[in-house]
Amino acid sequence: MKFARYEFQGEVAYGIVEGDWVRRISTTPFAEYEPTGTRHRLAEVRLLAPCLPSKVLAMALNYKSHLGTYQAPKQPEPFLKAPNSVIGPGDTIVLPRDAGRVDEEAELVVVIGRRCRKVPPADALGYVLGYTCGNDVSGRPWQRGDMQWWRAKSSDTFCSIGPFIATGLDGSRLDIRARINGREVQRGNSSELLYDIPTLISFISQVVTLEPGDMVFTGTSGTPAELHDGDTVEVEVEGIGTLLNPVRAEG
Repeated sequence: MKFARYEFQGEVAYGIVEGDWVRRISTTPFAEYEPTGTRHRLAEVRLLAPCLPSKVLAMALNYKSHLGTYQAPKQPEPFLKAPNSVIGPGDTIVLPRDAGRVDEEAELVVVIGRRCRKVPPADALGYVLGYTCGNDVSGRPWQRGDMQWWRAKSSDTFCSIGPFIATGLDGSRLDIRARINGREVQRGNSSELLYDIPTLISFISQVVTLEPGDMVFTGTSGTPAELHDGDTVEVEVEGIGTLLNPVRAEG
């Protein structure tokens, strides 16, 4: 099943994707809901970020192919992306004027379905609603030079998510690709994660309570590519869909 969050004629709602249609549900995927009789063609609605997380945690160095000269971490290494950075499909990624090099990072994103605190790895997947596509946009000079990654990772528009939340997937073996202007620049599979999804959720939940709608970016593979003014960047995850965003330079 796939859930969408969308706007139609000024009203925001959640729905279940049925082919080229979306059927509105009575509440949200994070509560008890009922399908309604209201349907719209996907082409007629504006898809939004599939939820509004209270927090986003993302993993550093969680693929061997992304380590470069770094040693593999001895434990999961999460960092925070602020909610102000969240955008949805079709929204514009804005390159800050003085950021220098800004890269895309294609990732599988875990969407938490219910309150999650101090869970063991064996139980962690029971707290997952589903998965979505994510682009962990990253300002490299700020990432290297600042004491904290607050602007490198949390500048406005630096957390693109969508287009849907897909349930019922095996998150341990999904293909993940990125394209810029139609050219493939990244390809990986979640089977290559150094720390798997249950381990990540359990590790985070020991000290941070994850709420419904919170997200965990699981890490990026290989060598991400630089974004430029006028680009179109896509992140495609098997079983979910394709997240597309135009890119423009500030000012």
